[in-house]
Amino acid sequence: MLMSETITIRVPKNLKDEIVKFDINWSKYLREEMTMKLKELRRKRIAEHMDKLRAKTTGKDINMAKDILEWRKKH
Repeated sequence: MLMSETITIRVPKNLKDEIVKFDINWSKYLREEMTMKLKELRRKRIAEHMDKLRAKTTGKDINMAKDILEWRKKH
């Protein structure tokens, strides 16, 4: 079983009053939304990292396939 933590949030009373009117598992909904947001943030971080790496090689004559083959021959 996965360990779990509790997160508490404060919402305005009028929002809370609206929330209780609907039969929704809000905990499940928020967990799913947070999971999706985290995936989006991770993808964004990876894309930014790739952009930084790509910027380092801009203007350089690089043939990755050739470089990989040469590396494999050496190792």
